[in-house]
Amino acid sequence: MKSPQRWILVGTLLVLGAFAIHGCGDDEKNPVTPPTGADVTIDIVADMGSTAYGAAPTTITSGQTVSWRNTRGTNHTATQTGGGFNTGTIAPGATSIPIAISTTGDLAYECNFHPTMTGTLHVDP
Repeated sequence: MKSPQRWILVGTLLVLGAFAIHGCGDDEKNPVTPPTGADVTIDIVADMGSTAYGAAPTTITSGQTVSWRNTRGTNHTATQTGGGFNTGTIAPGATSIPIAISTTGDLAYECNFHPTMTGTLHVDP
């Protein structure tokens, strides 16, 4: 004869399995919303030089969001000269999180890994 503890364990596992299967079949949407894309995405198109970032300068409107997409085979950043925004490291093939830009004027930026890589955001009011 089998022990009662074994039957309790088997019964518990069956109940938990039923809950797991039921949860997988539910049509409810995931309550976590993934981040949306930026208003403007700038490609990183070279490893060094002033043409290292896509359009130069890129014009946006104050309040828009900007991301940088690394199309090259080494890590890069887009970091505002003198402080301000910083994408952090953007791995090859990755895109930075969108950064909201609220300052107007010309904002110079560079790559922390390659200081000769420069770009400019022209931000209209």
